[in-house]
Amino acid sequence: MTGRRLRRALLADLPVKLICLTAAVILFLFHRVNTLTERFFSVPLDVATPSGLAAASAFPKTVRITLRGPEEAIYPILEEDIEASVNLEARRNPGVYRAQVRIARKGTAANVEPLEIKVEPQEITFSLEPLSERRVGVVPELRGTPAYGYELSQSAVTPPTVMIRGARSRVQAVTTLPTEEIDLTGRTDSFATRAKVVLPSTLLRVVGDASVDFRGTIKETVTARLFDGVPMEGTNLGAHLALHSPLPLGTVQLQGPQLGLDSVRPDQVKLLLDLSGLRRAGEYTVHPRPDAPAGFLVLDWTPRDVTVELDPSTREEVRR
Repeated sequence: MTGRRLRRALLADLPVKLICLTAAVILFLFHRVNTLTERFFSVPLDVATPSGLAAASAFPKTVRITLRGPEEAIYPILEEDIEASVNLEARRNPGVYRAQVRIARKGTAANVEPLEIKVEPQEITFSLEPLSERRVGVVPELRGTPAYGYELSQSAVTPPTVMIRGARSRVQAVTTLPTEEIDLTGRTDSFATRAKVVLPSTLLRVVGDASVDFRGTIKETVTARLFDGVPMEGTNLGAHLALHSPLPLGTVQLQGPQLGLDSVRPDQVKLLLDLSGLRRAGEYTVHPRPDAPAGFLVLDWTPRDVTVELDPSTREEVRR
């Protein structure tokens, strides 16, 4: 009798009891959902590739992590205690593969319960190619210019080449690599510095040291300056002779350090006409020579020949 009464009690109003039980479960879950907190951050993605193969297509270097759990439990979790990885080591041949991102907990996240972890993206497509190496030249990436009057006359990087490694198509596309920017702005002296080699893709890496030594030689700029309208002066003319007409103007081109040339005044440049060998009145062809401040090279001057006409001097001119 007791068993029958128990069964009757259990089965009595069964639909109502089921509805109440379902409602209780729903309320429990609803309460749990509303008491959980979400936290978001990104973590590095570790990709393991098989020996002899390398990733040829770009893939995300980080993934987005969503933690869901009690607020007091998820906020103490350190980001480095959530690890994201993809393992492609089972793939032995080149090709395109889709792999799932796996999540591992450690440290502060190891024993947190309840804890839901979601990752975005959940799957990533990879293109694998044979691993390749190649030696390429390094070219310094220069920015700016030396101070006015100075120039970079020589530059060199040591070593001049580096070995790069990566997927075959990525390696073959590289012929030279630049350094990080090296600033020349305002420099007046030679200098040396160390600069990193810049890779065009994170899918490539430098075998060994990824930096080079740069040495630049800074010297004064050597330039040329043309002086026009240069006066010509006759020298050593005998007192009994006089020029029939004024001497023409000429040009002189000097070469030297730019700062020095900038400081030369036009009145410091002349053309001298040596008339010491002329004894009688008449017409003569004379070769002028330039006269300029020391320290500069005379590149050219005009005229190279001058025809002068000499007349006898009057007594008044001789006395003067």
